[in-house]
Amino acid sequence: MTTQLKTLTLSELIPKFLRSRADLSPATQDYYRTLLANLGWYSRSQGWPEASAITRDHIRDFLDYVATESFRWPGMRRSALKKARPGTVHHYGKVVKTLFNWAEAEEYLDHNPTLHLRLGRPHHREVEPYSDDEVMAMLSVCDYDCVHRYRFLGIRNKAIISLLADTGLRVSELGAIRLSDLDPKLRQLRVIGKGAKLRVVAINGEARKALRHYLEVRPGGGDELWRTDDGEPMSTYSIKIMISRLKRRAGVKSGGGAHRLRHYYATRYLEAGGDINSLRLLLGHSTLDMVLRYSRCVDGQRALDTHHEFSPLDRLYNGRNHKDGWGWRQGLTKG
Repeated sequence: MTTQLKTLTLSELIPKFLRSRADLSPATQDYYRTLLANLGWYSRSQGWPEASAITRDHIRDFLDYVATESFRWPGMRRSALKKARPGTVHHYGKVVKTLFNWAEAEEYLDHNPTLHLRLGRPHHREVEPYSDDEVMAMLSVCDYDCVHRYRFLGIRNKAIISLLADTGLRVSELGAIRLSDLDPKLRQLRVIGKGAKLRVVAINGEARKALRHYLEVRPGGGDELWRTDDGEPMSTYSIKIMISRLKRRAGVKSGGGAHRLRHYYATRYLEAGGDINSLRLLLGHSTLDMVLRYSRCVDGQRALDTHHEFSPLDRLYNGRNHKDGWGWRQGLTKG
């Protein structure tokens, strides 16, 4: 037991935890920093005691607040002014548990208030990929810009959409690509994913063609792959904004943003006959949990697509049902 650290507040403990996670990817570090900054704000607003006196009830109050309050945090974006989804609450719970597990292991605390905290199932939303028509509509806008409006932006944006749709990259991974990550023949791409894990993805046919076309017009200088029209490096946030605007111009009215292109890649890969473990490796997942969600989505769609062949009422009207009964019933009626 380390009594000299008993007076640590949560706001003092959180930075220590974040420094211990310095080896994680920038996106993961930002994820922890954002969620724990909100925890720190809530603890101060509620007058929580020092970290050693925090109880499971404090943590439950915080998670209840996340689950029920619409305007949760100061300076919150207008797009986030709605109640958190169960999956969001679950993520907060996992991060808080990670924080206190670490604090106990490092002997900053002699007890863990989240030790017996049960989070329940996250209740993830169903996977909703873009349709083929929606992806083609976005690509068509890029082609239009290449010819009629802004040639460089059209070429660059087509390369971005093409890579997202044909590799399943996270938008943060795509935004971090450097020229040195590209295979000289543009057949493969090195990616640093979540947890700073390295993987390699393939670049095929149309995506390779779009990327090569972009590299021909890309402004020189620097190692960052994506550039603005005035030659500055393009941020991940700028890529998200570009896709949002491209969707509007393409008449794509369904929700979501860049991440749905990852869903598009995954579901189309499985529909074409790819196996789930290969998809797991290509997407950079450590477990099959998320990939199985894609698989269930594809299986459900396949079942819907076959309904017209097996519709009981249609078969009744069209005379294709068994007239003499079937299975054990048939045997009974004939006996």
